Parts: sequence; C-alpha cells; structure tokens
Amino acid sequence: MPVADEPRGGERAAGRWLLDQARQARPAMAATVGAGLADTVLVVLQALLIAWVIDQAVIRATPLAELWGALALLAAVFAARAGATWARAAAGARAAWVITAAVRRRLYRHIAALGPVRLQGHHSGAVASALVEQVEALEGYYAHYLPQMVLAVVAPLVFIALITGVDLLAGLLLLIAAPLVPLFMALVGMGAARLSRRQQQSLARISAHFLDRLRGLATLRIFRATDAAAEAVEGAAEEYRRRSLSVLRVAFLSSAALELIAAISIALVAIYVGFSLLGYLHFGPGPELGLFAGLFILLLAPEVFFPLRRLAQHYHDRAAAVGAAAEILELLEDPLPAADEPAPAAPGPVRRDPQTDLPVPDPRPLGFHRVTVAFPGAEAPALDGLELHIPAGQRVVISGPSGAGKSTLLHLAAGFLRPDTGRVTIGESAPAAGAVAWVGQRPWLFHGSVRENLQLADPGADDRRLRAALRHADLDGVIAALPEGLDTPLGEDAYGLSGGQASRLALARALLSGAPVLLLDEPTAGLDPDSRERVLAAVARLADGRRTVLMVAHDRDTHDWGDRHLVIEAGRCVEDRRA
Repeated sequence: MPVADEPRGGERAAGRWLLDQARQARPAMAATVGAGLADTVLVVLQALLIAWVIDQAVIRATPLAELWGALALLAAVFAARAGATWARAAAGARAAWVITAAVRRRLYRHIAALGPVRLQGHHSGAVASALVEQVEALEGYYAHYLPQMVLAVVAPLVFIALITGVDLLAGLLLLIAAPLVPLFMALVGMGAARLSRRQQQSLARISAHFLDRLRGLATLRIFRATDAAAEAVEGAAEEYRRRSLSVLRVAFLSSAALELIAAISIALVAIYVGFSLLGYLHFGPGPELGLFAGLFILLLAPEVFFPLRRLAQHYHDRAAAVGAAAEILELLEDPLPAADEPAPAAPGPVRRDPQTDLPVPDPRPLGFHRVTVAFPGAEAPALDGLELHIPAGQRVVISGPSGAGKSTLLHLAAGFLRPDTGRVTIGESAPAAGAVAWVGQRPWLFHGSVRENLQLADPGADDRRLRAALRHADLDGVIAALPEGLDTPLGEDAYGLSGGQASRLALARALLSGAPVLLLDEPTAGLDPDSRERVLAAVARLADGRRTVLMVAHDRDTHDWGDRHLVIEAGRCVEDRRA
C-alpha cells in the first residue's frame, strides 16, 4: 500500500472498529435512537397543533374558549419533547459509559498481557494517555454522533415526505437542498479526521514528554537543565495548542457553512410560501396553499435541517473518536504471545502456618528446555538453546556480564516473555501469575499506605498476617516506628523509605503472595553492606526450603549466598557451581 494511502486506510479501520464497539451497548443505543424518533413524531404533532390553532384563531375566528383543549395538548407535547430530550441524553450517556468502560477494560487487559518487556516499545506516558484521554475521546461519538447519524437520515426524510404531501414544490426544494449538508460534511471530514489524529498523537507525545521530565527532575537539576526542559515542555504544549486550534477551526468553519446552506434553503421555502399566500404565484400548487398548510410547511422546514445541523455539530466528536481509536488500535494490535503452553493448573487450597497465618507454599521445580530468545535487530540471540533445571526449593544465584541474558531468563520465568523455541515450566505448567513473585532492583511501591502496598499481594490479610510478614522481612520495627504504623502513607516509588527498607517491604509483599517461586533482580544493588546483609537474611527466611529462588546478582559477595551459582555468557550457561 502506498504511504499516502496509509492514513486513509487507518481511518477506515478505526471507523470500522468504532462501529464494532457499538454492539456492546445495543439496548442503550436503541433507546437513544428511539427517544430521538419519538421527538420526531412530537415535532410533527407540535407543528400541526400550532398551525391549526393559528388558522382557527385568525382565519376562522374561533373563540379562545374553544381552543383551550388544543392549547393544553400543545403544552403536553412541549413537556413530552422535554422528556424525550432528557431520555435521549441519558440513554446516550449510558451507551457511551458502557462502551468506554469495556474498551478501557480490554485495553488494560491487553497491556497487562503484553507485560513490561513487550511494552518497552511504547512510552508509559503514551500508554497512560491511551487509557485515559483517548478512551474518553470516544464518549461523544457514542453519546451523540452515532445516534444522530441515524436520526439525520430518518427525520429529514419523514419531514420532507410530509411537506411534499402538502405541497410538492416546497418538498422538492427541500429535497434538493438537504443532501448538500452531508455532502459538505463528507468533504470537510476528510481533513478533520487527519487533523484530529495528529492532535491525539500530539497529546500522547506531550504526556510522555512531561512524564519523562518529571521522573528525571533530579537529574535535570544536577545538570542545570531545568530551564531547557521547561522550554521543551512549553514547546510540546504549544504544538498541542496549535493542533487543537486547527481541529476547532475546521469545526467552526464547517458549522458556519452548513448554517448558511440551511438558512438559504429555509429562506427559499419561506419566500415560496409567502408569495403563494399573498397570491403572487400562479403556478403549481401555490394558488391553493392556505394558512394552515403554509404554517405547517414553515414550521417543519427548519426541522428538516435541524438533525443535519446537529450531526454537523457532533462531527468533531467523530473526528476525535477516529483519531483516538487509531492510537488505541496501535496498542491493541501489538500481538500477544502465542498461548501454546498448557494452561496452568488451578491453585489448590492455601496452607497456612498456624502461628503466623502466613501462606506455606509447596516449592516447585523450574525448567528451561532448550530455550532460545532473539530480539528484533539484535546480532545474536539473548538466550541460545539454554537447558537448565532447578530443583524445587533450591536457591540459585545467576551472574554474568551485561547483555548476557540474565534478565531475559528472569522475564521468561515470570511469564513476561515467551521463548522463540523451547519451553519454560514451573512444575508441569507454563509460568503464570500466582506461581511467581518478583522483587526488582528498584521494587515498585505504589502511592498509598504501607498496608495498601502489602495487601496488593493478599487483599484479605489482617494486621496479624501483615505484621508477621514484616517480621520475616526484618522490617516490623521500622514500620512500628513510623507515625501511623501500617497506615503511614508512602510516596510513589517508595518515597519515605530507604532502598534497603523498600526491598524488604517488597519481600514481605512477596511472602504474602504465597508464590512458590521467587525471582529477584539484583535486590542488593546500591545497598550498603548492612542493608545488603539484612535483605539477604530476609530472602533466606522467605525461602527456607519452601520456595525456589532465582536471583540475579553482580555483587561478588552475593555469589556464594545460594545453593548454586550459575554464570551466563552470550545466552549460554558457561559455569554451574554448587555450594
């Protein structure tokens, strides 16, 4: 496909995807359209009543007392129209909520299934933007544009048919003018969708740009680069402003042009009806046109264009949704790993220590069976036919030069990666959530209390179980000394704790998970000797023959900590030394 055709093809794919999502809220979408059609019927009844009342009062000199029934019915129609408008808005909001919630769930699950390794090709700021702003950009499409697209076809045809039944010439005038509105919208929409997608891409870039600078604020201050970073953020914001104004400019100009078409068309009909009533026209059905029929036509003529004008007003919702959908699809189309491994067995009942109430898992063996992993663009595979068996309950330390494949080994064991060839097993099954616990070099602790961070692994854990886990991690005294104990709030990325304390809190969380395999990625890196010894002692208590431990460590003092020391070089195990 030529490069010039790619944006159009992407827009068509995004449009089809948007329509497919609407099936998830069919009842709410049908209710939205139904309320709009009910309003269409009420508009006709309203025009009939107004024309009849004026005709009776002016032409037939009917006393006001005889018109109260018609006026009361007209008031009821007004109230019914208000109710239909409310019902339509409520049903549209419900449809948008159902669909955007489903899209956000699907997108989040897809991101979770991709895992941290496959997501490295996407910036976290852009991913966050897709989950929040770009999903929210779909709301207007489902709440307003899609139902209005149906009404913009049905309602004008109903009105034109009724007007044609009253006066053929007036109906033909409207029939010729009405299609000009969607035709012009289609011409404008070709550029509006592209502008909107560029706006969404700019939003994703500014989100990623700002998040990068925020995370690296300390580095920027050290190198006196804060002013340059602020200017870069300002430049990205200015680009987003320009692209947003481009989208709004197209929306406003298109609305003005469509209003002009509608105004000219209604004016032509009004001139025709006025001249007919004054007796200046002596051809066609004009001479026979009465006040009742003329008023009915004049009242319905603007309603022919009103659904089309509303569609034009919401056309920017479509443009925004198409642009957002293209960005969302870019994430959703990132292929998931093939599920060619046997499904993990359902976990059995959790055994617990009667004294501490902590989980007591059954250790499982870990196997790498002729595993090869190659990354795109790499000169050599990260792992090359690796054959490795780790018995249940064994503590294994892995070392080797940078780029040797150590982290890839851990990612395979965690299920973040699938091997290109060979297979990885924990027991008899493929790696899966619940079978492994992970503690990295910089364990991630969420913004929240100590309790909330621990209960991430065991939502039902009470204070007794939480304190027992902290005691095993040699952290109970530290947490008890905090101002609010377990309820002490922590900042994002373990702000409020030292590096060693954060590692031990992550180990306590791993203990609560009850996972039989513990994966550690340099948990002692950057720690002073005392903190390192505390972390290693906590890991030893955590393992205690009940967990299989796989730890990557560069520190030579840590190499002899385990039952076994493996050296990985160029994707192969070149040394296997047992304690």
